[in-house]
Amino acid sequence: MEHSEDSTGLQSRPVTVVFDARETLKQPENFRVCPLGIQLYSSKPMPEFEILEFNICIPDTDCGRKEDIQCTGVVVRCAKDGGQTLYRIWVKFLDLPETKRNQLECLSKTAKLKCPYCMNY
Repeated sequence: MEHSEDSTGLQSRPVTVVFDARETLKQPENFRVCPLGIQLYSSKPMPEFEILEFNICIPDTDCGRKEDIQCTGVVVRCAKDGGQTLYRIWVKFLDLPETKRNQLECLSKTAKLKCPYCMNY
């Protein structure tokens, strides 16, 4: 995935999602992660209300040291993404600790990965 730059000069970072250690998928530019949840892409659909476990690897940044965040989330929506062969999946985090939420908020801002809702705040 190429890096893009916005008017603030911030660059988005490339993101790869690993599903069950079997499938690795480089995410498109419109991948999103924020303190509320994650919006990711998969080659296979996921049923709504499915509970997922996440291990989010946060690199060394101004937001803190390298760290792995573990939490669960629930699929709230899954839809085919236009003409692409991918499914767009929206997940709401269920048990993200407040300290990790703040770190994820910082990362999502600096890496240009915030969802449109969070961009308003």
